[in-house]
Formats: sequence, structure tokens, C-alpha cells
Amino acid sequence: FGSSVHTQLAAPISWRCPGGAVAGGRLMMRAGLALAAAVVLAHAEHSESELTIPHGSEDPFVVSLSMRGSSAFRLRIYNPKSPSPFESPMIAPVCSDTKYEVINDKEGMGIRSSLGTIMVTKKGTIVLKDLSGAVLTETKPMSPGQPLVLSSNGGKLYGRGAAPPDARQLTATASDPMVCNRATYAPYYYSTDGYSALGVVNTTDGATVGHLPARYQSSGQEISWYFSDSFELYIMPAKTLAEGTRAYYELIGAPQVLPRYAFGFSASRWGWQDKAYIDDTLQKFRSGKFPIDGIIVDFEWFTNESDYSFQPPGKSYYNDFGFNPVTFPHPKEQLASYKEDLHIRMAGIRKPRLGNTDFLNMARSKGWILPNGEPSGGFPPDILNSYAVKRNLDYSIPEVRKWYSEQIAGLVEDGVSFWWNDEGETNYFTYHWWNVAELDALRSKDPNRRFYSLNRGWTPGMARMGAAAWTGDVDSTWEDLKSTPGMMLNWVLGGAPYVASDIGGFLGNTSSVHLTRWIQIGVFMPIMRVHSIIDAIPHFPWLWGDDAAAAIRKALELRYRLIPYHYSLAHAQYRTQNLWIRPLVMEFPDDPLAADITTQWMDGDILVAPIVEENNLRDIYLPQGQWYLLAPDATATLLLGGGRRLGKDGSLDEMPAFVRPGTVLPLAPVVQHTDALPGGPLEVQVYAGKDGSFELVEDDGETLGYIAGQTRNTHLKWDEASKTLSWTVDGAKHAAGKHAFTEVALTVFDESGIYRSSHSKTLGSQGSIAMGPDSIFF
Repeated sequence: FGSSVHTQLAAPISWRCPGGAVAGGRLMMRAGLALAAAVVLAHAEHSESELTIPHGSEDPFVVSLSMRGSSAFRLRIYNPKSPSPFESPMIAPVCSDTKYEVINDKEGMGIRSSLGTIMVTKKGTIVLKDLSGAVLTETKPMSPGQPLVLSSNGGKLYGRGAAPPDARQLTATASDPMVCNRATYAPYYYSTDGYSALGVVNTTDGATVGHLPARYQSSGQEISWYFSDSFELYIMPAKTLAEGTRAYYELIGAPQVLPRYAFGFSASRWGWQDKAYIDDTLQKFRSGKFPIDGIIVDFEWFTNESDYSFQPPGKSYYNDFGFNPVTFPHPKEQLASYKEDLHIRMAGIRKPRLGNTDFLNMARSKGWILPNGEPSGGFPPDILNSYAVKRNLDYSIPEVRKWYSEQIAGLVEDGVSFWWNDEGETNYFTYHWWNVAELDALRSKDPNRRFYSLNRGWTPGMARMGAAAWTGDVDSTWEDLKSTPGMMLNWVLGGAPYVASDIGGFLGNTSSVHLTRWIQIGVFMPIMRVHSIIDAIPHFPWLWGDDAAAAIRKALELRYRLIPYHYSLAHAQYRTQNLWIRPLVMEFPDDPLAADITTQWMDGDILVAPIVEENNLRDIYLPQGQWYLLAPDATATLLLGGGRRLGKDGSLDEMPAFVRPGTVLPLAPVVQHTDALPGGPLEVQVYAGKDGSFELVEDDGETLGYIAGQTRNTHLKWDEASKTLSWTVDGAKHAAGKHAFTEVALTVFDESGIYRSSHSKTLGSQGSIAMGPDSIFF
């Protein structure tokens, strides 16, 4: 990998990996068409079975079969003149390579592992079988210069990513991998034929700006992968979308747990005028009791002008790496005060380019500048009218990353808490390598602190660094509001588990109802953040009338009450690679009515069904079974039967969400920032009717200690028969320090009412609270 990311952030933890280890060499089997094998042993990092297949007078090509991690077969097709495996930034398995055995029988030659079998047949096809021997897919006979064509039995494909035109469609027929404003597509899919596939090439040369030349297309009967020269296909047998997606995340790297403050709320805008304006805004959040943990500042944090009109020479006076004295006259003291006194952290925008003439001359002399610019507009990108031409750094060069990290390290030391990375669609992997440079800057100043960035694009594997994504410069329209959940779900399936949006819309002016509804969606997204363009009314709650302000405050309070829940789900996602945010089709694969829904989703055990219509109409589908209305502060319970739709008007402060019987939901008291946690007793809400459980995970919220197991794990268990909540605590019991919950209270929802314990109990190493006759807690 060539950086600290691989060594520091990809270390496997034993509970996440099955048995097996990297085999001790490369098993090379070179054969002709008859596939008679000769075996030699050579040194390599990963073992492979390698078959050289000549094709008449043409140059032969080589097919290599191996394992990567615990979840994937690796199929490599390459010219023997370039034999080395690719070192793709997308690949960083959580676990060691699973062992395999070489098979050579009448059908052909291949390898068998705990995942199944992959073989090259004597007729020149590749066959993938599951453990039972059932064929999942078979290619057409391979031929140099031709696409790799896999059979399909009408398999539905998930995980391509999305752009506005297909944001509300979970299934795909094609993916042309690219990053641009408002769109990311990945060279990946899960097929309901029973496997996942990730395509890898070793270059972006010759591709359109922001593209990766490894695309696929499906007719329903065939899936064709198009590439030039060498190609690697990682294939993961999996019976379900959930299993296939988990295998994919095991291959590309476990999503890191973001710092705890990232699970709160951040306010962003273009147009923070000066220090007085910033101070006044932060005080209004605090005095108005609108919970907040971060602000995100545009160009104005480091300069008094944008660089959009700059020509290739740049400007001699431009300061790429510094603070604007108008907004941050005393940056170190100012940022320290915001963090320590107001408990608000600051992120600054970053662009992947340079504007200063001297820096540009130096970078050009070293060959560090990309020839292209940043495409204009949204999706599809306007490459013809690109801007910042010949000013964008090529972060794939190690020396560029080193130089850049040195320039921003002082900004980290001065108090910039995280980065907001914009307009990095200059190459498919710009965002990845840019984040590596930023991570290295953080490591140079604080090796144990968690990295966090918010990016306008993503590629598979970035989340293992702590890099999140937002859905680009969306419009302030109901159309874009309604597409936000679908964009999030498609991106999560494609490899970006932490997704945000410009709540309220970046372009244009929003309205009080529109902003409120979008904020309610954000409550249940991985990252919650408002943003607006310079000439729009900022999306700050007090600017939109009393009714909207009250509804927004209620939404923010719920967001903060859910932090113990969301934070624990993020830890579970890191440990198991099972998604926290999921489409309904993943949770209810046998329900055809749930299959295509993109305006609802699963947030852990919560089914979220926000109001997304301008006329305030609900349009909710409840799958089969019983569902409680999630209303943490309710005085009466509502238990509904599923298998139906719910409609009618919703009130402005309504945030429809539902849970099933057996749900155990840990909630914090209302706090104004995450530094205030625990803020009082942990309230465990139990929705009765079935047994249930939840693992509450706590840690220091800031460091990498959790990777080494420095977490306090509280196993909450509800026993329906005895109406008892019990708990046991293990792990590093003091890992969360002063932020650990020390008391617990129980609230039980059942069909007859809501019952709350009148007193809390000490949350010790073990304990219980039972609901006895007459709803008396003891």
C-alpha cells in the first residue's frame, strides 16, 4: 500500500476472521490447452495457481487463481510480460488469505477453498461453484482483447453506486466506474445468481477524466466486463445480498469508526463572513439549544477569494495553506476556544489543486501536476468546460503526498479537526490518495487520533481510513430531497458506508418545510450536515420561523439521543463488516413489495420512513409482522400490523420510524454536544413481544484504541417471558472514561401501554431490571 494506512488501519482483529492464513508461496502451474501441469515454487506475498494459455499465433495470456482475504477468489488475466499482481488502493482484506487446494480433474484445473471452487475448464471457460457444487456462473471461452463474459440466470445486480437519474433504483444493468460531482459508480456488483464481483485494472490511462476503464454491462443472460490489457476480478460466492456485501467490505477493508463527534450534527455554508459572524452563529446554536458538534467553513477560512477564475500560472499572492485573518485572526486560540468552551469543532474546505504561482512552478518542474482540470457542473460532468486546468496535483505520486501532508500538518496542529474535500474528480483515485496524504499529516502530529474527512466523491476502500462522502452539490428541490435516501443506499452498497448530503440543498433557496423534512431524513443518516451556497439563506434553524425551529430542534434532539445506538452500530459494522444502513430488500429479501423501495431504509433495527412529499403526505410501507411506532417520548404506544401501506398527512415535526417487537434501543438523555455525554442515565427502551438484545459499545471517542480492543461492551438482553432486562459488561471497562454511562433506566413499550422505571440502577459489571406485576420495576 505504500503508506501508514495499510499498517495502522488494516490490522485484523481475531474475532472478525475465520481460520486460515496466507499460504507460503506462489504455486505456479503453467500449461497448454491440455492443461497438463508442471509445478514450481517461487517467493510471493500471496499464493496463486497460474495457467498460461496460448492462442495460436497470438501472444499467450495467463490466468491466475488465488484467494484474497477470507471472502474472495482472485482471478487474474494478464500478459506474461507483466506478471505482477495489481496493488489496487481498493483492496485491503481484513483477514489473511484463506488456504486452498489445487484441483486437476477431467473438467479442468482450478482451486477449492471454504468458499467453493473456481476452475479453468479444458474448453477455456471459467466456472464458479459454491460449496455444494452448484454452478453460480460460467464465462464464455476466453480470448485476448475480448470482454470477459459471465453467464447469468436473470440475476439482479446491486452495488454499482448512483447518480441522480438512477438514485431511486437499487438494481443495475451496467456500471461505468467514475467519480464526478453528484455521482460515483464502482466496478462492483452483487448478483442474485449468488456472488459478488469487483473488477480491478492497474491504470486510469486513456480513460475519460474521473473514470476507471473497467466497466460491466448485463443483458440478464450475460454480464460482460470490458477492459484493456490486464484485468483482475475478485469473486465472492454469497447466497444473499447481505452476505455478498459483507464479503465485499471484508475485501476492501473494514470501515473505521469515526470520532464520536461525527455522529452528531455539523453546520456548513459558503459565506462565513468574519470572526464576529462565526462567533454570533455559534452562540445562537448554543442559546437556542440546537445541538451541534461541528462547523464546516468554505473558501473563506483560508482566503478572501475563490480561485475558479485563475489561469494555469495562478496568482503570486494566493495563500493555499494558511488562515484568512478576517475569519480566523488568531486561529490557534480561536479554534481552541470553540472546541474547549463551546464544544464545537471546525473543518476547513480543501481543494486538490494549487493557486499560488510559486507552488505551481515548483510542482510543474517536478511533474506533479495533472494535465486536465476539474469538470464543470454535476452529472454528467462537463469536461469540455473544465476549470483549474493544469493546477491539480497528482496525489498518486508518493512525493506529492509527502509534500502536501507537510503543508497541512501545521493546520492540523493549529486546530483544524477534520477536512472537507471538494472538487477532487480529477482522477478516479484522487480522493483516495488525497486522503492518504491528509491521514499522513494527522499521523505526523497525533499518531493515535482518528482521522475523519468528508469528500464529494469516493472509491471502494476509502472508509477504512475514516473517509466519508456526501452526495454532491444537490439542488434545493423536493426531487433531490426525495432522491437522497436512494443515493445513500446505493452508495452504501457500493462501498461508502458513511454518507451525508447537503441538507436543504446547496443550489438555490430552500423553504421552512423543505429544510425541516430534509433535516428529519438526516437524523437517520450516518452523517448529518446542512449546507448552502453563498447567496442562499443559511440553513440555520432560527432563520426559518418558530414552527420550523421547534421541529428542527426536536429532530436534532433525537439525533443526539440516538448517539449511543448509532455509535454502537458503527462499531459492529467495523467488527463484522455487516452494514449498519441497509435497503429494505436486504432485510426483507422475500418481500416483493419492499424490493424496490428507496425512500425507506433500515437504520440498524429501526425502519425509517420519512415524509418526502411537499404536500406532507405519508407514503409508508410496513413489511409483514408487527411494528411499533418509534416515539421515544410518547405517552401512548401504537402497535401496527404490517403488510400494508400507511398514508394521510403528517405534522411538521413528525419523523415516521418503526421498530419490531424484541427491539432493544439504548438512548442518551438530550445533550447539546457529544462531549456532554453521558449526560445522565442511559435509557434502554424495550419494545416488548419477543426476546431481544443489543450490544452497547463505548470508548474514548477520539483515538485508535478501539482497534486494539479498548472498548467497553455492555450486552443488553431482554427476556420476554420474565419481562427482565439484564446486562453484562466486558472488554476494557474503563475505556470510555468520563463519557461512560454509569446508570441505566428501563422503558417498556407493549400493546397495553408504556411503562417507565421510576429510578435508575447502577450500570455495573452485571445487573438486571425486571417488570413485575402491576408494572412495578425491581
